[in-house]
Amino acid sequence: MKRRDFLSAVAAPGLLAGLAPALEAASRLGAFQPAPDDSDAAVFAEARKHFLIAPGVAYCNTGTLGACPIEVVTALVEGNRNIERFLADWPYEKADGEPLTGYQELKDVRALAGSLINATADEIAITQNATMGMSMVANGLELSAGDEVVSTNQEHAGGISGWRLRAKRHGVVVKEVALEGPLDSGPDGIVKAFAAAITPRTKVVMFSHITSGLGVLMPAKELCALARERGALAIIDGAQAVGQIPVDVKALGADAYVASPHKWLMAPKGTGILYISRDVQDRVWSTLASSHWDDHASGAFRFMQYGTGSVPVSDGLVAALRFVQKIGVERIARWDRMLTMRLRDGLEKIPAARLSSPSDRRLATAITTFRVEGIKAKALQDALWARKIRVRAQGDARGVRLSAHMYVMPAEIDAVLSVVGSSAPGRQVAVA
Repeated sequence: MKRRDFLSAVAAPGLLAGLAPALEAASRLGAFQPAPDDSDAAVFAEARKHFLIAPGVAYCNTGTLGACPIEVVTALVEGNRNIERFLADWPYEKADGEPLTGYQELKDVRALAGSLINATADEIAITQNATMGMSMVANGLELSAGDEVVSTNQEHAGGISGWRLRAKRHGVVVKEVALEGPLDSGPDGIVKAFAAAITPRTKVVMFSHITSGLGVLMPAKELCALARERGALAIIDGAQAVGQIPVDVKALGADAYVASPHKWLMAPKGTGILYISRDVQDRVWSTLASSHWDDHASGAFRFMQYGTGSVPVSDGLVAALRFVQKIGVERIARWDRMLTMRLRDGLEKIPAARLSSPSDRRLATAITTFRVEGIKAKALQDALWARKIRVRAQGDARGVRLSAHMYVMPAEIDAVLSVVGSSAPGRQVAVA
């Protein structure tokens, strides 16, 4: 599908009318291709033009859903058109290449995804999100009544609920370490809290690489080493990490790692990556079953037995992986951290601002949660949106969560600080 045809289709009367300026600008762009010697400012200013976010809007909610580059959106549209165009031509004599994902191995996609986190194709399954991957692991492991899973009290529902299900159904003991105190002691305090919670009955240590609510960078490598030392499996929820920071599952020592590329990797909504180390896979039962549910020789393909799925979504995942490769995750992480430190430095100068995320910058990530004394979280969220800055309210005790990803510019962080700085206890936030 030609770019102008795609833009005409999505710009039909009444459809996404508010995005017309962004669509028009995108129609004049070629493929994004940064030069190696470009400055970070130049690279990310140019990259920002390759998103359909309307000009003048700061999208700071990647912790919920990432924005897709136009190359990803185009891959989705072209994929759907091609399926419908060639649907009758496919003879169904072999699985590879057929117009549904649940029956083909997608080895190239898995290899590309694996290269991002240092895993082989047979250790990667393509799922729909981190919740699906974590539930597969939680329900697939042989655990008996009294066996323990040590986690935290700050896990996303999609990460912890599969283990809570096992507790209710099979008597597994889920111990959720309270992080509020340990966070004050930095990474060492977190490791000590886990060490105190682990017993000889502990079979699994599960935690977020970066927590969803407060954006805490957990000491993942140290926790994996602790789990291994105590004879437990180390399983990581990486929904907020992949695409935000470099991830190397081998260096971390993770036995399993789940991710939602539709966040920081900016892939289509409904994409997931499940890594299970080859030497651990035989300990995990398939919990979604189709023809290859017991085919251990095919590696992680056994965990892709979910039936008919969307090929264009996997096409979009490939486009997202290639888009990120052009920039490099290390460079993205550097930009995101610059934005985050700019935000934190500014908040420290505002008397009414209160950081809900840990103040220890060793634990800081591109997710920053903060509040303003005397201002309800929803009011602060709405005040920021009045300036076309999209954040997400996290309840009055925490305030709002701001995700500073690669399509956010320094001037937009300054605009956030302007809104926050214009507030005062007991008054509505000024937005002009």
